[in-house]
Amino acid sequence: MKTVDAKKLETSSQSNLLVLALMAFGVATFLAGLSVDPHHTWFSFLVCHTFFMGLGIGACFILVIHYLASAGWIIVARRIFEAMASYIPVAFAFNLLLFFGLKKIYPWTDTVYMQSDKILAAKIGFFSFPFYAARVLFFFVITTWLSQKLICNSTAQDKEGGVERTNKQKPLSALFLVLFAPSFTMFSVDLVKSLDPKWFSTMFGVYMFIGFVQASVAAAILMIRSLQHHGYLKELTDDHFHDLGKYLFGFSIFWAYIGVSQYLLIWYANLPEETTFYLARQVPGWVFVAISLPLFRFFLPFLMLLPRAAKRSCAYLAFVSCIVLFGEWIDLNYLIMPTFSPDGFRVGWQDFGLFIGFFGFFLFFVRRFLAKQATMPVKDPYLHESLHHHVM
Repeated sequence: MKTVDAKKLETSSQSNLLVLALMAFGVATFLAGLSVDPHHTWFSFLVCHTFFMGLGIGACFILVIHYLASAGWIIVARRIFEAMASYIPVAFAFNLLLFFGLKKIYPWTDTVYMQSDKILAAKIGFFSFPFYAARVLFFFVITTWLSQKLICNSTAQDKEGGVERTNKQKPLSALFLVLFAPSFTMFSVDLVKSLDPKWFSTMFGVYMFIGFVQASVAAAILMIRSLQHHGYLKELTDDHFHDLGKYLFGFSIFWAYIGVSQYLLIWYANLPEETTFYLARQVPGWVFVAISLPLFRFFLPFLMLLPRAAKRSCAYLAFVSCIVLFGEWIDLNYLIMPTFSPDGFRVGWQDFGLFIGFFGFFLFFVRRFLAKQATMPVKDPYLHESLHHHVM
């Protein structure tokens, strides 16, 4: 019988100070950016906020699909995904802060611009601030409540044991999927696609969603690698990493499938209100980003994870995960920043400073969660299935 590591994360005072310094650096960058170049600062804020929010949302989806499938193998690693999902309420707060920068980011806040075109004029009611705010609040209230309910059931089981909490997770997960699919589609349109309010895409919500899920798996692998280096989660074996690697591999293929499908639908229809998105990204300053995007998000992960042995090495998976996360950051810049910098991709001090700050906030809340809870759901009734997981 394998012993179970029920330790909580122990953080040193030096690491705590480092995380606080990262957060303070981000706040200082944000305030300085607002005074120097608020336009660029708010766009950088949107990119960084979307990146780290996506890790939380993607992690929550991973939890949900495993509860619905009654999958036992992931239980040993489940607390890592719960820690990332615990960031969702923080992302909610940052999205409320984003409301103060709407006029610096979104063209639809300009009434004159919206009335200049017949198609845009028909969308004025949809993009009115009260209706926009109501959609965003609905998404976050639903996602925050359900995700925290799932997490609370899991952590409460550490004290209570039994199967009662486990039995509650499946109906909650089903409800989450039913509400999440339409609300996230609207939210992704509001958050990113509305930067070009004239553009149409029926696949944009799925494109954003699969990017979040792929990135969350990559982030989880990196966290597990770090925790094992410090003596935690030793129960995770090469077999667990094999399955996580298969997720990273499979979601890379799915991302490419959705991206190509969206492009082909728009190319085939050749409608002016749809082609504007790609035309804006075919200028010389953005072409190299468009070329590098499939390299980091599909070709490199796909080729590097083809061998079976590649998916069974934690260190190797961590390297591929860094590539995937870099690709996600490039992807969000490709989606968002052409509205700010139509002539080409450029990175300023605001981008680096705010990314460091958001990373600090994300790290702070993930570490706080793991410091309060055992790094493994020790009383899950199916934990033995995960501890004895083997891949043929």
